[in-house]
This record gives sequence, C-alpha cells and structure tokens, in this order.
Amino acid sequence: MHGKFSKSATVESNDPSHPHLAVTVSGIALSYVNVVPEGTLYMHGRYGDAVEQTLTVTSNEKDLDFKVTGVRSNIDDKVTYALEDGTKPGEYTLKVYKNPKLPTLSTYGSIFIETNSAKWPETTVQVHVMTKGSITVSPSIVNYGAVKFTDDNGPGTPATKSVVVTKTGAPFKIKDVTLSNPNYKAIIDTVTPGQQYRVEVTFNPPVRTKARHTESGEMIIHTDDPKEPSVRVQVVARSQ
Repeated sequence: MHGKFSKSATVESNDPSHPHLAVTVSGIALSYVNVVPEGTLYMHGRYGDAVEQTLTVTSNEKDLDFKVTGVRSNIDDKVTYALEDGTKPGEYTLKVYKNPKLPTLSTYGSIFIETNSAKWPETTVQVHVMTKGSITVSPSIVNYGAVKFTDDNGPGTPATKSVVVTKTGAPFKIKDVTLSNPNYKAIIDTVTPGQQYRVEVTFNPPVRTKARHTESGEMIIHTDDPKEPSVRVQVVARSQ
C-alpha cells in the first residue's frame, strides 16, 4: 500500500481501571517509485484534438541513483509517449499523447515504467482513452460482471447487454458490427431510423480454464458516417 493510512487495535487486559485500550497507528506509506499525478491517466478528446498529459517520475530510495530504463505500453496504437530528464537529478518527465486520428472509442490500457530499482522495477499506470464524437454510445463499456462459465458443474449461462447508439444532426446508419472475441455476438435493432439503434450483445461463456477467467474484447460498430466510420466499445466478462 501507499499513501495515507490509519489502523487501530484494541488491547484487552485484566486491569480493572482500563480493561480496554485502543491503540491507533497512522502515517503515510511511501512507495518506492512516485508517479505524479497518481491514479488513472485520462486521455479524452474529440477526433483531431491534440491531447497531452505529463507525468513526473521520481524515487523515494535515498541511496539509489534512480534511473528510468524504459517505457512501454499495451496501447501503442492509441497513445505515444516521450521520456525526458526532469529539472533535477533522479527526476523524469513522461509526456503522453493521444493519437488524434482515433475513431470514436472508449477503452483502457496500461503504460509500464521500467526502472533500475531492485525493490520496485516496474510501475503500471492505467490509461483511459476516449474519442468523443457526434455518435454517442451508451454504455461506453459493456461490462457483464460475474458470469457462470462452462465447468464440471454444467454449461455456462449466456448473458445479453444492450448498447444504444445515437447521433444528433445528419442521419446515419449502422452497416455492421464486428467483435474481436468470438464468444460475443451482436444483433442490430433499429429504434429510430437514421438517428438511433440498439445493439444487443450476447456473451456465450467458454470453458473455464482458470480460477479467475476473464474474457474481454473490442466491439467495432461500422457506420456510413464519413467522419466517424467506426465506433469502438470495450466488452468484458469474468467468471463467477
């Protein structure tokens, strides 16, 4: 853990005056590697927008000649990054840039910062990338939560979620829907022609192969809109 913490304990004794004594310990747990700002990095913008975020990376190991030895990510098609020396020794600046030509989408990924710290050689920064457009998708991420997968106790239980796709202004049409994971299937239903559609996405659970089995993927909604020819939505389900 890192950051502020507070823990308490109760000591019971045979002291008649003080049979119960509360002891509280609080403080700040320092991580070996600091990344500021903390938490998820949000890269949100419309198509063509220049979106940039800056991270500062330092170390709390006073006896270490701290170095960032490398940076990589699992979303190199969605963000680029540049590592620079900071204003003082042992400080680094990591600039992250959103790909301005991404289609409408909402997805998560990670950036991995590698260092020469033997105690904490790698730090993970979660990144949320979103491209906003005139075509809106609700919900922006299809999360099925815990689903029964196929196992020794019987077959899995299919689950269906609905995604509503809407556009204001000029009319549009959904041409088709593709999914990167074959365990998901989609059906398009017209709500208001040219304005709103409903996509029914069904998850068919596969055979459970591990204790915590997660099936994720990307749904791409292809449209006839020349500015937004595709809308990307993340889908994810986990085993019970």
